[in-house]
Amino acid sequence: MANDLDDAKKVMDQALHKKGGAPIRNVVVLPRGRDGLFTQPKTTGPKYELEEGHRRMGFAEVFHYADQTTGNTRTFDPNGNYNCGACNKANDEDGDNDGDGETYCLHVCAGETSDPKNPLEVDPKAGSCADWEDLCAGDPELDNPQKPKTVAVYGVAKNGVGFGCHRCPFASKAFAVDSRGRSLFCGKGCFRVPPNACCALNGAPTL
Repeated sequence: MANDLDDAKKVMDQALHKKGGAPIRNVVVLPRGRDGLFTQPKTTGPKYELEEGHRRMGFAEVFHYADQTTGNTRTFDPNGNYNCGACNKANDEDGDNDGDGETYCLHVCAGETSDPKNPLEVDPKAGSCADWEDLCAGDPELDNPQKPKTVAVYGVAKNGVGFGCHRCPFASKAFAVDSRGRSLFCGKGCFRVPPNACCALNGAPTL
């Protein structure tokens, strides 16, 4: 097994150092508007959806984007709100997350540095963060609020109900719906999204 690994490393090393070197990835530059958002292309079809899908997957990795088929689907809210009251990591006094009494996060702390003794009190109706996930009885949560709220990108929506692409100022109506029914265009990532998707860059106004 060790010899096989050594041989594989030698092949990779030879490929990287041969004349001309190994192929490297392309850097894709797409048009942007004066506001810094990507300009929506009018291109459609299977080949373009493949390109969009690659960018969408990159957003899932870096900005926690999720929809019905992309990213961690446990972090997709079919209702498109992504509020703390519907998150598996929220915990209120009686355990039902109905908004009665104080609700705290089992994952996020209130300070600017990690402090598990100082859990963040959240707004169950309009609060959210980049680590939202749906309620699941088969997913026990450790009481361990160590992520600072600024790192978690916690915020409370001014609208009083939550976030989602349908409330994001960086989203606009797509020129054409894609083959999976995505009807909005994300100006931050240059791909189409469904209205009820979301990511950590959501621009809905916060308190």
